[in-house]
Amino acid sequence: MVNSRRCARCGASSFRADRSLAGRLVCSRCGAPASTRGTGWKPSSSGRSSGRWAWWLLLVTAMVLLVLWLQAS
Repeated sequence: MVNSRRCARCGASSFRADRSLAGRLVCSRCGAPASTRGTGWKPSSSGRSSGRWAWWLLLVTAMVLLVLWLQAS
């Protein structure tokens, strides 16, 4: 049986009401909201930034090639 009075992230049993979250309970040790399940760490980015870097790299490469082509003519 899972104890619902423990933090899902760190296992601590002490919670406090956080005024900045409208009085919701948060873990005193790690600060995780008590209402969330412990699903592990998730990165803040959903992978879109890596695609953005690829487009910038492609754009810079195309500009360099264009400048070199114009310099050669």
